[in-house]
Amino acid sequence: MTQLDGVAATPAATEKRIGGERHETMRLATIILEDGEQIPCMIRDMSVSGAKLGVARRYQLPETFMLTIAGRNLTCRVQRAWRRGDFVGVSLLAAAEALNEQQGA
Repeated sequence: MTQLDGVAATPAATEKRIGGERHETMRLATIILEDGEQIPCMIRDMSVSGAKLGVARRYQLPETFMLTIAGRNLTCRVQRAWRRGDFVGVSLLAAAEALNEQQGA
């Protein structure tokens, strides 16, 4: 079993693509929009540079937004790269653990 930012994946559940090796996962996450709206989603696969999210197509997503991973104290700023139906590809712009610490202080 391999680890990627605390997301476990089996070697058989990895796939090489542009942007790095992707690890399949089914991790709950929340999209946080600038106005504070929270949208539930599922991280379907993840690499060091991005992720594929499952999110209902009824939600309109801006070009950039925050993504919080459930069960981890991890929030990242991401940029929407593509959208196909209920799936959204994002590029990781910056981890924001420091932002979480500042808000708690």
